[in-house]
Amino acid sequence: MNSHAKCVRIAVTFDNRPGRTWTMEDVISSPTTVTNFGGNLTFQPKYHYVPRDEAEVLAILNRHAAGKIRVVGARHAWSEAIVTDDALVDMFHFQHVHTERTADGEIWATIGGGCTLHRALDELARQANATLPALGLITEQTIAGAISTATHGSGRHSIAHYMAEIRVAAYDPQTGQARIFVWNEGPQLRAARCALGCMGIILSMKFRCLPQYSIEESIRRHDTIDEVLAQEADHPLQQFYLAPHVWKYYAQERKALPPEQSRRSWYAWIYRVYWFLMVDISMHVLVKLFAAWLRSRWLVHLQYRRLLPLLMWKPRKLVDRSDRILVMEHELFRHLEIEIFVPARLVRPAAHFVQQVLTVFDGADAIDDAQADELERRGLLGRLMSMRGSFTLHYPITFRRVLPDDTLISMTADASESYYAISFITYVEPRDAFFQLAKFLAESMGPLFAARLHWGKHFPLDHAQIKDAYPNLPEFREICRQTDPRGVFCNEYVKRVLGF
Repeated sequence: MNSHAKCVRIAVTFDNRPGRTWTMEDVISSPTTVTNFGGNLTFQPKYHYVPRDEAEVLAILNRHAAGKIRVVGARHAWSEAIVTDDALVDMFHFQHVHTERTADGEIWATIGGGCTLHRALDELARQANATLPALGLITEQTIAGAISTATHGSGRHSIAHYMAEIRVAAYDPQTGQARIFVWNEGPQLRAARCALGCMGIILSMKFRCLPQYSIEESIRRHDTIDEVLAQEADHPLQQFYLAPHVWKYYAQERKALPPEQSRRSWYAWIYRVYWFLMVDISMHVLVKLFAAWLRSRWLVHLQYRRLLPLLMWKPRKLVDRSDRILVMEHELFRHLEIEIFVPARLVRPAAHFVQQVLTVFDGADAIDDAQADELERRGLLGRLMSMRGSFTLHYPITFRRVLPDDTLISMTADASESYYAISFITYVEPRDAFFQLAKFLAESMGPLFAARLHWGKHFPLDHAQIKDAYPNLPEFREICRQTDPRGVFCNEYVKRVLGF
């Protein structure tokens, strides 16, 4: 990682008796900057720490008890959650994965906060032939980052929902000194399951794992979202894509299989190679070529109207291991994303609204009368039409169903129904036109569809605009203040969106 800063190593000596002593040594690194994966964040922390153990983490907290501390993981978030001009902590050395099997056969795993999902999955498979109960699309992110922003897959809760215990370094409310907290029940656990780094530095987490299992997947094209949703009962893990400019759906219809039906398809390895070369690489190269380099609206339209059907291999009943099917190499090309969650009961009108908005941004001069009347009533129609022709979406819109979480502020916290996460991605720079689109979608879909935004992705709203969607925010802030009364873990981003 690059960092324009003092890179601080802490040399710690202590014994088991009271009054242990601390020695700190500053080591100056070459001056550079910290940049996230998306390239939309660049900042210069004054200090950059890479602690080797929990004692060093506590020393860092005590040293900066009157300052500001943020934690950096794999830098795969697009929001400003990691930004700090004071102390930045990288938990790289906290990569341990320990598994144990109980007398009744349950598999439990304790995973270090700096461990990536990729490493965690490999170790769980190696140690216990097990896997996590939910996966995100990108496995390069750290497990602590995934927990902090409620990273999710499709058809299950977020990863954070399944966390049964967490160890966190924060501040004792009585003494003000750094100490370790362990939460495995109650409101503290619900708050810590998605806390955006506001409750302290995550040291480790504990999960009850699933025995390794297989997924059956079919890929089919559908004309309408109703056709896609009709498959959900039989394929509860499915995710689907709306192809722009043809406005057809491609569904990855997925379901978990019992062990007796889990034999891997003989051609699964061929399909993995195909997917990597044709989807992870070739499709993205075409997106970059047509949209980012040539900047041709006509070629973007051609890609989805003519080329995409030729590139798509649509297997029927492909069977492979879950941690192979449920992830993508989505990190190979730099991009930026906003993800908007809508309640399941509203996903149909929300999908129609998205299509209407995108056609206007692409150059259409009119939308459906009913949609136009609703936008006019809310004072949004003129604003939409003023941006006509300013941006052509060049990447499929992803829909993933996320079950309600037992958390305080995750995107599906305390919900009475599932939500659909709708992702919009750009590979074009500069991104000003995409930011206009994202802001319009965020500000309009909130009141129209009770939408919530993913905390770790582009987030153009502030606390005043989102507070009604998160009734537990006051309780969450109060819990955070119990272990961070001085606001050491609060940067400008969490103040803006969470209302600290």
